[in-house]
Amino acid sequence: MPVAAIADAGPITVRRLQRDDADAVRELDSLILGEDRSSTWDEYIDRFLAFSRLGTQALPWSGSQVAEVENGVVGFLLAERQSSGYGLPPGLRIVAVAVHPDFRKQGVGRKLVEALRVDSKRQGIKHIYSVLHNSDERDAEFLEGCGFAPAEVKVFVAEA
Repeated sequence: MPVAAIADAGPITVRRLQRDDADAVRELDSLILGEDRSSTWDEYIDRFLAFSRLGTQALPWSGSQVAEVENGVVGFLLAERQSSGYGLPPGLRIVAVAVHPDFRKQGVGRKLVEALRVDSKRQGIKHIYSVLHNSDERDAEFLEGCGFAPAEVKVFVAEA
């Protein structure tokens, strides 16, 4: 389903990501960032959907969502299951959240996060987290507004 136009958008609903959403995710991501990362999103979506079909995987796919109106996708949230490695709690890591600029400040992002929480609880997942750059204040404010708090994890980086 394509990225939605603003005119007569109708009510916003949230549902799990499906393979048919790949083009809309790619289009929305490009609209926001001004670049095409299509091969990246295709790989992510294929991996998420492959895990969903393999219910016996140690770390099955979980939680990726899209927000849509009658005429198309207006937002997405990609999340993947993480083990307890690297000092992070086992749980779900938010990889990306995006909302069409015309639909921001309408609770779309919060609806996506809430759907992720509901899906996570249903699967017995206790922790959801996201990794941000220190300078990313807008996303930090969004996550804090959704009930997230900064974690006590240090990340170290060195040039190769």
